[in-house]
Amino acid sequence: MPRPRPTLSLLALALIGALLVLSGAGGSDPDVAEAGRPGDGREDRGREEVIPGAYIVTFNRTAGSPGSETESRERRQGFEAEYVYRRALKGFSAELSPRQADQLEADPEVASVTPDRKVRAVADLASTEPTPPPGVRRIGAATTTSARSASGVNVAVIDTGVDLDHPDLNAASGRNCVDPAAPADDDNGHGTHVAGTIAGENDGSGVVGVAPGTKVYAAKVLAGDGSGTASQVICGIDWVTSTRTDSDPSNDIAVANMSLGGPGTPVGSCATTSDPEHRAICTSTAAGVSYVVAAGNEGWDFDYASEPDTPAAYPEALTVTAMGDSDGEPGGSGGAPVCQTGEADDRYASFSSFAATAAGSAHTIAAPGVCIRSTVPGGNYATMSGTSMASPHVAGAVALCLEEGGEAGPCAGLSPGQIVEKMRADAASRTAASGGSSFEGDPGWPFSGGYFGHLAWVPPADLDSDPPGVASGSPAGGATGVATTTSVSVSFSEPMDRAETEAAFSLVRSSDGVPVSGSFSWSANTMTFRPAAALSQGAGYTAGLSTSALDLAGNQLAAARSWGFKTLTTVTARPSATVIESGTLRGGNYARLAADDNSVFAVNSTPTGTRVSSWYGRFTSVDNALRGLTLTYRGNNSAQCTQTVAAYRWTTRTWVTLDSRAVGATEVQVNKTPAGALADYVSGSTGAGEVRLRVRCTRTASAFNARGDLMRAVYTRP
Repeated sequence: MPRPRPTLSLLALALIGALLVLSGAGGSDPDVAEAGRPGDGREDRGREEVIPGAYIVTFNRTAGSPGSETESRERRQGFEAEYVYRRALKGFSAELSPRQADQLEADPEVASVTPDRKVRAVADLASTEPTPPPGVRRIGAATTTSARSASGVNVAVIDTGVDLDHPDLNAASGRNCVDPAAPADDDNGHGTHVAGTIAGENDGSGVVGVAPGTKVYAAKVLAGDGSGTASQVICGIDWVTSTRTDSDPSNDIAVANMSLGGPGTPVGSCATTSDPEHRAICTSTAAGVSYVVAAGNEGWDFDYASEPDTPAAYPEALTVTAMGDSDGEPGGSGGAPVCQTGEADDRYASFSSFAATAAGSAHTIAAPGVCIRSTVPGGNYATMSGTSMASPHVAGAVALCLEEGGEAGPCAGLSPGQIVEKMRADAASRTAASGGSSFEGDPGWPFSGGYFGHLAWVPPADLDSDPPGVASGSPAGGATGVATTTSVSVSFSEPMDRAETEAAFSLVRSSDGVPVSGSFSWSANTMTFRPAAALSQGAGYTAGLSTSALDLAGNQLAAARSWGFKTLTTVTARPSATVIESGTLRGGNYARLAADDNSVFAVNSTPTGTRVSSWYGRFTSVDNALRGLTLTYRGNNSAQCTQTVAAYRWTTRTWVTLDSRAVGATEVQVNKTPAGALADYVSGSTGAGEVRLRVRCTRTASAFNARGDLMRAVYTRP
């Protein structure tokens, strides 16, 4: 049995958080912070994590068998090793006196003697939410009606263990580094939650993981109270590495999730590092294991050079930051996450650590980590937040990239380093293809001073080889009378690579080939191009799509497409004649009505009885195919009378009132569009016709005169 360990109680945070904190391996502070700097508490926190008298000893690579080398030193120096590491690194952990530690440091076969450090877990529970979880949907691993298949590779959860009997998990015991005589069952909850996000079964209940049904192996490195040591975590890494070299190929671990983190020493290369955990990771990745790790919950830079958070800062690991997603969709319209305050949909998580150097950014990716619902022990489910919850989204995605449903995936045959590159490239391509930033804080909408990475993406399992098609376009080919303010829309048969499709589109004026500039927007599979300025009147335009338009699978448009349309012409007409119905001409003619210039066309009213002034203007050569019509009259009267402005409807041979009011010496302007079919107000049925606009004013006593200053008809035609 292992010796008793110092324990550290679970801490309650302001956020509903979950991050395993391992020194040498991020901590948990919900506050959004600037990048960590000396004096921010890192140095003190690092010293507090050291366990007095406990050490991790590593041998030189030239040393012999770790077992025999350890045994000879146990006999010679009088200590008893707790763990012997045979695969990820050569070495052991033990309680040592200062004299024993000094003797081992002087041993020419010993590479390093490093103080062991504490491990603790931090996790609170919150409310539940529907399945499949939004985070799994957000990275493309599920929809509201579908999920992915199981991966054929094994995934290790290096954590508090996994509930081996949970009905929603295909789980097996790997190694219990806390109590080697017991199975790696979870008596805390954190590891089971991680496992459910990776591989929750698609069984119609509970939750659906990123790679549902994938086999997960528990490597228990933390006790039930959430405490542990770095030496225990290295024990877990050592076991994971051993599966790659033992005689049982069925247990080979391909992906390992480590939702762990904390202060470490400056990070070197695999060839020069003296950090035993880094050496273990280096050996394990060289054996073919891909490590996916949490960035940390400190809200600072995990790659701070003098005291980085590890394993987040190890270049060999794929480090995962957290963002919020409440609806499984981009766009920021899902509302704030319900389980805690201070977070937002499609925004970086306020607690998430981030990269601040080029080296750290080169292995960083983002995933949902706010209010994540997953499995917990006892066949139950709960919601947690943290980069611990973001990391398993990516671990499941890596498993699918290696193999899914019995078919080799795009990551098959790649080294862990190449898989890091591919996962990050797929994420960046998805952000570009889907248009704009996928969340506030990603490289398209960066957070000042920090790098959260692109949002992880699981490409479709069955990338089709069929070319995309154009379902419809607007304006349609051959259309005439198109508004000069029109936008051009194209609907595709399937989701498209937005950047490539926009680059393949063009709109030019047909007469001279002058291109039209503008902007794009998307709604589902429909692309809309909005010209920056109004199109020319009465002009022909040609819209086109080249074969460089691509769908998300990279298939080109089968054939180039082009279609033309013609815009409307706007005509401003003045009367070509006037006709007096009641009263007599006082002065002027129709030409006086061309402009608002106080040069008037005047008509005397009848002199007796009800005094009436009635006349109309005639607009000739108006197209029967007109698309819009606005009639305008401006004038006054020498004495107040009831003025009615009306348009003649040829189909019913009636005057249709547009405006009626009392008008005196003050000029009044009327701008109206007649009701009903506009062609009814044009004589004839085809070609050019006439429009009439009448001004009639009545008064019960004393004569007056009407004065027209402006009359016009504005219409559009093809």
